[in-house]
Amino acid sequence: MKIAFWSNSPGKAGVTGNLSCISILSALYQPSEMVLFENHSSISNLGSTFLNPNSYDVLQEKNSYFVENGLGRILSYCSGRDMINEKMMIHRTCLSVLDQRVFYLPTGGMNRELLEYRLNRYAGEVLSLLEKHCHTVCVDLSSVPFESSRRILQEVDLIVVNLCQNHQLLSHFFRNFSEIQKKAFYVIGNYDPESVITKSDIVGRYRLDRNRVGTIPYNRRFADALTKGKVVPFLLQHYNCDAKDINHEFMCASLETVSLLEQRKKEIERKGGRQNVEPTEGGANVQHHGYDIPMLEEYASERDRKVLCRF
Repeated sequence: MKIAFWSNSPGKAGVTGNLSCISILSALYQPSEMVLFENHSSISNLGSTFLNPNSYDVLQEKNSYFVENGLGRILSYCSGRDMINEKMMIHRTCLSVLDQRVFYLPTGGMNRELLEYRLNRYAGEVLSLLEKHCHTVCVDLSSVPFESSRRILQEVDLIVVNLCQNHQLLSHFFRNFSEIQKKAFYVIGNYDPESVITKSDIVGRYRLDRNRVGTIPYNRRFADALTKGKVVPFLLQHYNCDAKDINHEFMCASLETVSLLEQRKKEIERKGGRQNVEPTEGGANVQHHGYDIPMLEEYASERDRKVLCRF
């Protein structure tokens, strides 16, 4: 399955941190191979959440010389189709961050312009190749209006829309991105249960199915783990924490989100992937099992394409 993590509120919803958390917990919840990559270059990327600063600096220096590592190697293969073992190539270009279950595919030392040019051209091929050999492909998408973001949003089976507790940004998303909503699972990032804008408020106001809305609460200790490259040990340490643990609320909410997301993935798989039909309405009371939320084959609305490209 191909999944994009995206937000219309850059820097507020914690897209990269949410993906790091959800990917590790998903692998513990439902063991299978998963590969992660991003379509943008930045200091605070997926790799920095999994690797300590010293090892990540070495990785960056290595990739600055050997530009065909990581995603760069995958893109070269998709453009030329060398006669090689695809599975072996993928494993050699990825970094295992959790017991050969979760793999991170670094950008491979490409500068931002080259990465965007090549990924825009071969986005579909890259996603199909990775999905062929790994059960799940997750992409951390830039909120900047890259053409590759639009291409990937079209290709994926599911879009994890990362929301924040801000009336203006919520209104902006639900007014302007109707096509994305048709294959969305929502995660409210940096969630504050004391905010006047709660999950229940968002579900009610925008008539969402609450089984398609999860939360990742703000947690200072998890935020520190992100910056130190210690997400995996943090989640493993607190995975079975009891109610007395200061991280109990964070772990319970995150695990609930993973459970809801896994259920949504199973429903899509039973349907055979994306569905080119109209969405159902008023799904807030639909039960956790057996409901049908249709998917969209591609972005049919020209208005939404223009909005996405402008943002």
